[in-house]
This record gives sequence, C-alpha cells and structure tokens, in this order.
Amino acid sequence: MRFFKLCAAALFLFLAPLCAFAEFYSSSYYGWNLDLPEGFVLKDASDDGLAFYLEHEFMKVRVAIKMFAPDSYERNDLAMENVLNKLDADGEIDGFLWNGRHASVAQYTFQLKGNDTAQAGWGISVTTQQKPMHLVVLCYADKNVADDCQQFILSALDSLCVDKKDFRLPGIVTAYAFNSGDTQNVKIAIGGKDLYALVPTQAKESGRFVIDREFSVLTLYAKQKQWKEAWQRYYRLIFREAYSRLDAAAQSIYAALATDALAKNPQNPNVEICKKLLAWVQDFDYQRKQDTSDFNDLSSVLQNLGSDCDSRALLLCVLMEHYGVKTELFISGIYSHALFGVDLPYPGARIMVDGTNYLLCETTAPVDMGLVAKEQSETKNWISVDLP
Repeated sequence: MRFFKLCAAALFLFLAPLCAFAEFYSSSYYGWNLDLPEGFVLKDASDDGLAFYLEHEFMKVRVAIKMFAPDSYERNDLAMENVLNKLDADGEIDGFLWNGRHASVAQYTFQLKGNDTAQAGWGISVTTQQKPMHLVVLCYADKNVADDCQQFILSALDSLCVDKKDFRLPGIVTAYAFNSGDTQNVKIAIGGKDLYALVPTQAKESGRFVIDREFSVLTLYAKQKQWKEAWQRYYRLIFREAYSRLDAAAQSIYAALATDALAKNPQNPNVEICKKLLAWVQDFDYQRKQDTSDFNDLSSVLQNLGSDCDSRALLLCVLMEHYGVKTELFISGIYSHALFGVDLPYPGARIMVDGTNYLLCETTAPVDMGLVAKEQSETKNWISVDLP
C-alpha cells in the first residue's frame, strides 16, 4: 500500500473505469485485459482511474498498474523507466517487438521508504491500442520469497492483452523469451496420408514453458476455494500460447481434408473434417505423466509424440477454431477425464454453455462424435472451459 501512496501524486492523470469479472481485470475504455491468477483483490485506485493496486489473498504478491498519456513519453519503455526511477529501483529494462508493437520487460528490486522489507519482481510496458496510453504493470513480492513466487509473477504479467488479437497470440513474457521466427517442417499422418506443415522451431520449448509455469500456479489452488477457476485459467493460457503457433499446420491440414469433406457433405464440410480429426487423435499414442503436468505441448501432440485426453481435446479446439467453428473444452476431476465440445449439427450427447449446445466428443476411444461412456454422462460433473 505504501508503494501506491508514495507514487500516487506523480502517477495519476485521467479518469477511466476498471472492471473485474472473476479474475479478469480490465479497462473497457482503454481496451486492456489482465487474466490474473485467482485471488487478487483490488485494494486501491486513483480518483482519475489511471492507477490501481492489487494484493493477492494468500500469495505475498502485489500488482501495480499505471497508465500515462502518450504525449508524456516518446516510448512506453520510458514510462517504465520513470516508474522505476520514482521507486529508486535497481534493475534492467529490455525493449522488443510484441505482436508487432514496441514493448518492454523489466526485472527490478526496490526498497520502500519506512519499510525494512525489500521488494523484487518483474514489470511490463506496452502502448494500448483502443485508446493509446502507455501502460505499465509491475508484479512483485517480498524479496526473500520473490524467487519462489517468480512463476506466479510471470504468469500474471503474461496474461495481459491490449488488443482483441492478443487473446490468441503468445503473451508478452512468452513472446519475449521465445522470439525466434524460424520454422521447421513436421510430418503429420492423418487417415493414412502423410502431410507436412510448418511450425515454429521454438513451439515445443515455448509450449513447455507455459505449461510448466501454469501447472506450478495451478497446484497452488489444490485446496483453495478458487480451484475450479484456476483449472479453467490453466487451459485458457495454454490455448492462447499454442493457437497462433499452429496457424500454418491448421491450414495444411484443412487443405488436405477439405476436398473430400466437401464431396461428402457439401452443406457442412466441417462436420466431415471434425470426424476425420477426431478419429485421427483417437489413434494417438496415449501418454500420461504422474510426477508433473500430464499435458504435452500441442506441437508435439500434433506429431503424435505423446498425449492425454485433455491435450488431444485442446488440439482439436485449436484446429476447429481455425476453421471458424465454436469449441469448448470440458474437464472433470470426478472422472479424471476431458472431452472435446464442438458446435456442429450432428446427433449425440451435448452440454449447453452460454446458449451454445456443444456436441461432446471422446478423444481416447474409437467412437463416433456425440458418443460418451454411460458412466461419464452426468453433465453436472463436467466443467466447461471457455476459450479466448
């Protein structure tokens, strides 16, 4: 709280609303969104609506958000530098391009006046798109526990979106860590046919980076009241990181399947494509790890390099969303299972979510779309995961 009050006079400028729904903190006026880990509480805000301070309920982690008018600084990294200077912080700021726009990442330590506890953390800065403002977000913890909180801190910062397109592009931290534009050809075998598709050379590494980080965050909620929401967020962030990494692969797969699908079902070829993809993943090698996250990165799943029910289901979500079809992931702790949900006209078991009646698809047994094991058919035992 003292950090907020110390900086308040110099940091606040204009009025704008902050909206919190679940753990989505956003400004509809400026067009940014933070999909924070569950449990952050807004503790203070400036009268002008340009600065906010949040604390976590059970982690010793804080978030400070500040916006600056675009004419205040030539670049957003200079706004970050200004904030760190006011804190008399030691650290480094590194600029890079994130989704085609200038952004920066900072690591720092600082000491609050009148407080013996040093702080350490990370920060990001970028310029908002809807209404341009330099946005600075700091996430930090007591220095003596900051290393233990680092995955949590990076997860919070990586959840930032400043444009609608960002919801399906790697987050700012992941993009900073894995920024190579190199690609490689990988072989994909579908329906007895081999095809080749380009995927980023860093897709496996970046996917594991996000999966392992988010799994470390997820485990913190095992005995917390927000366990369900934390589980949903886990899959959301994995989907977000993987979606654009598989753009070229999704196009190659569609090109290989579209002609036959159109011939079989001229009215809705996506039904045939979905049936073919479901049969494809049902034949994957099953692999499940017990000592860590059993979720494999989707570029590896695409190549049949080991998968479980949820990684197969999420891969199908990524592919069918590329083809303009609404999808939903369904997970169940009671059944220890996951299902793929798709909005297509086909007979079978369904679950309604926000007005859309999703057809349920089993990814680990060779059955048709819409068929679900009788012992797993109780709809109340399934948790829906809305994908960004």
